Amino acid sequence: MLLAAGFAAGARADLTMTQQIKQEGSQHRNSMTMTVRLKAQRMRVDHPQISSIVDLKTGDVTSLVHQQKITMTIPGASMKSMRQTLSADSAENTKSVGVPRPTGRKETISGYACEEYEIKSNQADVYVWITKDLPEAEKLMAQLSTLAGETDLFKGFLIRSQVPGFPIRMIIDTPASGRTTITVVALSEDPIADSEFTVPEGYRTIQTPALLGK
Repeated sequence: MLLAAGFAAGARADLTMTQQIKQEGSQHRNSMTMTVRLKAQRMRVDHPQISSIVDLKTGDVTSLVHQQKITMTIPGASMKSMRQTLSADSAENTKSVGVPRPTGRKETISGYACEEYEIKSNQADVYVWITKDLPEAEKLMAQLSTLAGETDLFKGFLIRSQVPGFPIRMIIDTPASGRTTITVVALSEDPIADSEFTVPEGYRTIQTPALLGK
């Protein structure tokens, strides 16, 4: 629980969050690990094949495709335009999301005391396990949700509904896709090297597609 103590003291520390994502459906079953690193105004998200480096101040997103060793940067203005388009497309879905309601169930997940909330919508049943032990992580979640706008349906909705806390586990059940479980399995304040937010040597830069570059 040293991480929680550090957050409570108000220290500005680097943060590494590791998430396990499991998908279970009638036609598919898979899992993967995603790692999010935050340092000052920079963020890096690592998926199995692709990494994204985000400048949180400008909104610029640099994608690294590791197998082909190529990189592409989408300017913040273009990302904002894309989010606005997606927000408009998902407006009706957002309206259909119900109010988060506590189920009364409690569980310790990844070392953090959590309480379960249930959210009903026309498209999915969502169960979110929230801890109140990480107030600074909650602020980081709010910052990250602003990048996605209304397209970040459930995390953003938690903030707008003023549900306090940080989501450690989220379970999304949909008729079409089955069940997706996202669990924070590790949080660390260990220092992150600046090199994690730069393009490695040997990567070839490709031009941003014209549609994204507008």
